[in-house]
Amino acid sequence: MYRRLVAICVVTLAVVVLGSSALADPGRGANVVCYVWANIASPSIGVPYTPSPTYSFNAVGRTQANSITKNGTGSYTVICKGVGGGPLFSGSGSWGAGGHVQVSAYGFTPNQCHVGDWGTGGSNFSASVLCNTPGGTPADTNFDLLFVW
Repeated sequence: MYRRLVAICVVTLAVVVLGSSALADPGRGANVVCYVWANIASPSIGVPYTPSPTYSFNAVGRTQANSITKNGTGSYTVICKGVGGGPLFSGSGSWGAGGHVQVSAYGFTPNQCHVGDWGTGGSNFSASVLCNTPGGTPADTNFDLLFVW
């Protein structure tokens, strides 16, 4: 009786493990291709800056390939060069459009930040980030942004 129970458990485990959809089609795992810490909440409007290299990353161009531009109060554009999924140069391969973006306000603040829009498919990734007070008023705010593929 004990041997039969062990045999049934082993067969059941083998069916579950070998029949798992993850093993049948593993797909493509998520890779971090860009993250930034917007360490300057109130830079000059329209002047891009390179975010803190200690807390930023770019899979293609390292930290120097990331930039943040303030467009107005609480409104920013983040550019991560070379990780947009499109061809980087004539004849290079393409990933195509896709990915996932997360953003959040950083520090001890009640302010909130969210992604306004974002784009891939070209050579660069870009996202607009909008930050506001809990009441909805635009506010300059430090933030973190993560882009995974």
